Amino acid sequence: MNDTVMVIGGGIAGIQASLDLAEAGVKVILVEKSPAIGGKMAALDKNFPTLDCSICIEAPKMSDVMHNPNITVLTLAEVKNVKGNGGNFEVEVYQKPRFVTSECTACGLCVEVCPQLTKNEFDMNLAARKAIYTPFSQAEPNTYVIDIDTCLNDPPNYMPCNRCTEVCGPNAIDFSMRPKTYKFNVGAIIVATGFDLLNPELLPEFGYGKDPDILTSYEFERLLNPAGPTEGELVRPSDGKHIEKLLFVLCAGSRDQRFVPYCSRTCCMYSIKEAIQAKDHGVKDVAVHYMDIRAYGKGFDAFFERSKQEGIRYIRTRPRFVGRENGELKVRYERTDTGEIVEEKFDYELISSHSPWS
Repeated sequence: MNDTVMVIGGGIAGIQASLDLAEAGVKVILVEKSPAIGGKMAALDKNFPTLDCSICIEAPKMSDVMHNPNITVLTLAEVKNVKGNGGNFEVEVYQKPRFVTSECTACGLCVEVCPQLTKNEFDMNLAARKAIYTPFSQAEPNTYVIDIDTCLNDPPNYMPCNRCTEVCGPNAIDFSMRPKTYKFNVGAIIVATGFDLLNPELLPEFGYGKDPDILTSYEFERLLNPAGPTEGELVRPSDGKHIEKLLFVLCAGSRDQRFVPYCSRTCCMYSIKEAIQAKDHGVKDVAVHYMDIRAYGKGFDAFFERSKQEGIRYIRTRPRFVGRENGELKVRYERTDTGEIVEEKFDYELISSHSPWS
């Protein structure tokens, strides 16, 4: 059997798998499609149920991966083809050019002079970034990358802009870089591609896309984060006012035959975490509309009870967004305990869900 293992996906699962394999003496090839490893955990503010800093936990592991002699990391790379059987696979990997070499010191001068702005994917498009950028401050590899679709230059053609190359002391910017194709023989493959959010626009009853103050829970994570677009201030995108009354809509698309016919098992706990954080950030009234609460892990039920003690309201129902009234979001729902039809106004609405694969 070949003694090399390929790990597909550089999120926390792929990172931990790579470290465990390397510690056992196995050679690892870690393939990640984005410019940096870290995945979704790198974007979170805190973890449940301990509320520990997310990047504080993951950043040392990311650094260990990059400096482990048994691990080869390929970012901006995707698996294109796999042949063979267990113990002997031939894998073809396609890697996009970074246009910045490893001599980059991440000084940031290139970012300052770059004239091109675009939406920042890491901040869920709630903020902007330059055409040359690093996804986040603790990113690994700590080498900048150029978004060639946004950059004014179009290699190998005429280069109308050279601002970044002029200020780069180590001459790390190289527009002559080309895509690469690698072929590896590995004994095993670990698929750690993670999860993605269900597109909330498929759920018109919750109003996502109809109003700027209706966001996904993952977008809310970036608002909570001090390194996010609002530096941790919980304000409404519509007018910049601080949030006073907040609604979480759980189980969006979950156990729905149109989309995900089973429970995601995670949206309860990360929503409870965000609800507690919202309270800690000064939001006075936090309500959670849910189908069922799944608090099944170590310390999870105690975390759920803590949230209720902190004044978070739980209502078993399925709400529907009605519209705006006097600058507030209007929601209609039926209380399953009493059968009462209620209309309530909120400053902000959050959609919580996820689907199985990214």
